[in-house]
Amino acid sequence: MNWRLLGIVLAGLLFISGCNNQSIMYGSHSLSKADKKKEEIIVWHTYSEEETKVFENEVIPLFEKQHPDIDVKPVRQPYGEQLKWTLLARASAKRPPDIVRMDISWVPFFAKMGQIYSVSDFNDFTQVKEGFLEAPLKSNLLNGKYYGLPLNTNTKVAIFNRQLLKNVGYTNPPGNMDELLDLILKNNYRIGLTGYTAWESLPYFYGFGGKILSPDLKKAEGYLNSPKSIQAAEKLRILFNASGNSDTWEGVIDGKYLMIDEGPWFYSIQSPQKLEEIMKNTISVPFPVTNGKGSILGGENLVIMKGATNPKASWTFVKWMATSVPQKLLMKTGLMPTAKGVNIKESIKEAGYIDSYIAGLENSFSLPPLANWAEIEEIYIKYIRMIILDQIGAKEGMSLAAKEIDNQLLKEKGR
Repeated sequence: MNWRLLGIVLAGLLFISGCNNQSIMYGSHSLSKADKKKEEIIVWHTYSEEETKVFENEVIPLFEKQHPDIDVKPVRQPYGEQLKWTLLARASAKRPPDIVRMDISWVPFFAKMGQIYSVSDFNDFTQVKEGFLEAPLKSNLLNGKYYGLPLNTNTKVAIFNRQLLKNVGYTNPPGNMDELLDLILKNNYRIGLTGYTAWESLPYFYGFGGKILSPDLKKAEGYLNSPKSIQAAEKLRILFNASGNSDTWEGVIDGKYLMIDEGPWFYSIQSPQKLEEIMKNTISVPFPVTNGKGSILGGENLVIMKGATNPKASWTFVKWMATSVPQKLLMKTGLMPTAKGVNIKESIKEAGYIDSYIAGLENSFSLPPLANWAEIEEIYIKYIRMIILDQIGAKEGMSLAAKEIDNQLLKEKGR
């Protein structure tokens, strides 16, 4: 018996029972008994309200029309740690959903816990994987095997106020992080940084030349506390001192901030009138690239849970969802596709902003594929926050963080 998994599941069950939330277990969708002649697959997802309408009212009916022998039961779930524990608990009780749309950062955790199938084992996987953009596909790769397919992707770009650039003689935004920092300090500009998490701060830390782990992901000592990483942390502290984190969207439009970084939803959820104002007052470019890294890769993957009642039917649905037709339907809600050959500009109205995101994906980086990345990130956040708030020096902070992270990596090795 996997005693470690049992302990995690029991802790998760206690958490769930304390929350007393029935909707997390079953969602609001009716799980009525399917036609006995059909194979039923249960799909848990975390789509927004608008995305859910398209998924449940357009995408699923189209799939069922093309595959009349498969009955798809969607269950919308709230995204968060509670969902992670619920999935583990249901896996332990041998009652998992068949398919889960999960954040790309969760895939290594569930793969190393042995709770999701390696889709590499399906006979046609080699052909199927050729249809995807490389960066999103790699978010499913762990120890030479793929554990899901990329469903939608995103990254962040640098969005600048046009007038503030023009005021200091810039026709194009700065090309690297050091130039950006110099421009901000010389002109007393502000930047819209929102927090310390990897999603929020890691593109800047990497942009200043910092590293967290060795290339083989086995150690932080000598990398997180290297001279370049210590210098990167010091520059990040200076940048944060020139930042504000309130009303960043409006701030970059009206000139309060020189720059913010944001995903495509900054544009996609706007009214046509507001979008016109944004395009007039701002310019977006791919995040500056340092050591091959631009901004962080986000998105969701589709995985098949171990214990799925119908893994073959599940695979049929998963690979169909990652093709151009359903992805084009979901693009109406602003979700960026992962399938090659999808003309995003044709499918998204007023898509003048999308070029920078497409280009930015080429140099986007994934979070390290580690099962305990969440614990490692907490250590990174703790010490970056202390450095930025001048509670500890950069050299000491990075050295302490490296030691704590190496202890976590030893636990990772022992899995």
